This record gives sequence, structure tokens and C-alpha cells, in this order.
Amino acid sequence: MRRGGKLRRALRLLLWVAPFGTTVLFALWTLTQNPFAQPLVARSAVEVQRALDRALAGTVTPDWLRGELAAALDSGDYDRVVTLQQIAADQGLAPDAEMQARIDTLTAERTGTWATIQGCAQCMADIATCPSLTLMATCALPLELSPLGDLNTLRREAMNWAAGDDVDRIDVTLAFVGLAATGAIVLSGGTTTSVKIGTTALRLARRLGTLTPRFARELARLADIGLRPAMIGAWAIGRAPLDEVVDTVRLGRLADVGGDIAKVAGHTSLTDTIVLMRNVDTAEDAAKLAKTATAMGPKTRRVIAVLGKNRVFRALVRLSHLTIAALAALYLSALQALAFLAHLVGRRAFRQARRMV
Repeated sequence: MRRGGKLRRALRLLLWVAPFGTTVLFALWTLTQNPFAQPLVARSAVEVQRALDRALAGTVTPDWLRGELAAALDSGDYDRVVTLQQIAADQGLAPDAEMQARIDTLTAERTGTWATIQGCAQCMADIATCPSLTLMATCALPLELSPLGDLNTLRREAMNWAAGDDVDRIDVTLAFVGLAATGAIVLSGGTTTSVKIGTTALRLARRLGTLTPRFARELARLADIGLRPAMIGAWAIGRAPLDEVVDTVRLGRLADVGGDIAKVAGHTSLTDTIVLMRNVDTAEDAAKLAKTATAMGPKTRRVIAVLGKNRVFRALVRLSHLTIAALAALYLSALQALAFLAHLVGRRAFRQARRMV
């Protein structure tokens, strides 16, 4: 009988500590897998899209839209008004009648025939003076994307050099790389299109002032490709290889960043990309922006306009399943340990109280 009582007590004790012991063993096993060595993993494009769509739905409300539209209309920011209209359409919202009347008035002022002709002439003369992104895309970018855009930049800097003025070496480098990529397109059937688009976007972003100071310094470092202007002529007529004109290793690093920027342009537009450069501080940011554009497509600029760069970039990663499991196991272990201690203290207090009674 005594042996049976001991067995029952041992079995009761085993059943009592089994949940805690199992959780502790599982926690120890997950820790042996180094779950915190790489706690964050990249989300897939579909996961990024879902996460950002949820965030947009929780942010874009009728009150938010009304306030943002009023501010844009008060400042006469036509591009912002257009963006907000697109954001509203994405979420199934529409401005009220009074707000829509103000939007129609501003649209008529900015898109009338005479205003369009004047604006287009401005863009063609100097892209930095374009009154809207629409006119920039229509009137200025086709020229800038052609070899004429790069040649015009080289011509302008050559005139500065001849006049004894400062030469913008970064612009010269970007124009040369873009021109070289254009030549490669003709010869290789388009394999370097992304380099051309990327360097053009970077060059135009510099002129339009949409580069952050930090990325401007990064670009200055990347653009230091050891360009030897005296060899350009020989290279152009096929008498010198490219590595005698530039340091091809450094050129590769610049081409990588240009490729990321070209991905953004490929999934959005070149005008959107130039504006989105305000959110790029490093080469890593350029890669993150490319991933965002891959997931969100033409909605990328609108998403960042609503949620901000940091919130969008955080959505590109998530905690790994192993890290979540480790955290859950540690939490449950601590919770069960506290419950166990509370049970012991409660039993002792109950016994003491019963003796006193």
C-alpha cells in the first residue's frame, strides 16, 4: 500500500512538472539552433504587398484624406493632389463635392492648353524648372533617356572647362557611363539598358535636388571610377579597351546601384523614381527601394507618401519562424515558472491560514 502511494505521488509530481519540463526542453532545443543569429528574414513580394496594403487601409481614412487634400490645395501642390487622388482611388474613397470642385479648378489651371505649352517649353529648356511630373515625363525625359541627354551634359561641362569654371565630375561620370551603356545596347542587344536608366535617374535626381545629402556623398564616392577623359576618344573609335578609360571594378559598384535604381523605374516610372530618391540614403536603401517597387509596382510612391520610408522598409523583413518559436518558448517557460512559484506560495499560505483558523 505504501509502495502504491509513493508511485501515485511520483506520478502526480511527474504530471505536474511535465508541461514546464517540456517547454524548457523545447526552449533549450530552439536555442541550440541559434535562432537569434539571423532573427530577421526577407519577406516575399506577396507578403510585402499584403503587409503594406494592411498598413495603408489602417492609415488612409476619410478624415486623413480630407486634411491632406486641403493642405495640398492650399499650397497649390498639383503633383501632391494627383497623388492623393490616386491614393483615395486605391482605397475606394472619393473627395467630397466641395473638395472635388477645388481639385477641378486647380487641374484646369495646370493642364490647360496654354499652360501645357508653356510648361513643356520650360521642361525642354531646363528639366529642373518643370512645373509638374506629368510634363517632365512627356516633354523632358524622352530627350534625357536618349544619348542626346548624356551628350548635352558632356557638352555643358566641356563648356565650363573651356571657360575656366568648375567641372561637375559626378555629372561627367554619370553621362559617360550612360553613353557607354547606350553604345553597348547597340552592340549587345540591350543587356545594359538598366545601367543607362539608372545613371540617367541619378543624374536627373542630382539636377532636381532630390538626392539626400548623405546619398550625394555616397554617389560622389561611387562615381570615383578613375575616369581618364584623354582616353575617351580612343575608346569611342575602338582603339582602347574600357579598362584603359575607367577602373572597371569601381564601375561595377556604380552599375550595381544603377541597376537597383533601374529596377525601381522598371516597376514604377522614371519620374516616380526621381522623386523616390528622396528616400535613399545609402546603396542598401536603393536595394530596399527596389524590393519595395518589385512588390508594390506603380503604387510605390503613393505607399511611401502615406506610410513613410522607415515604416515601408521595415515591412520588407519579418521575424523568422525559428526566432518566434524561441521567443514563445522562453515566454512560456518564464510564465510557467512564475505560475509554479505562485502555486507553491499559495499552498503554503493556505495551509498557514488553515492552521491559524
